Amino acid sequence: MSIFEYDEEKHMRNEREEGREEGRAEGRAEGEDIAFALMQKLIEAGRNEDVNRVLTDKKYREQLYHEYGLQKS
Repeated sequence: MSIFEYDEEKHMRNEREEGREEGRAEGRAEGEDIAFALMQKLIEAGRNEDVNRVLTDKKYREQLYHEYGLQKS
């Protein structure tokens, strides 16, 4: 047996983990883009109190995403 023996199972685990990490990073970036777009729309509309509320109220934030057509894909 060689010390360089290929471990297919380990390789596949590593590949899956890398894929999950990439997916999480893409999801975070998409979420940030949507959140910033919502903030910009609220500020432009003069809804400053809503800006503060969306930072702490997830249900309200989701409602405003829908209101402004900023649905996650």
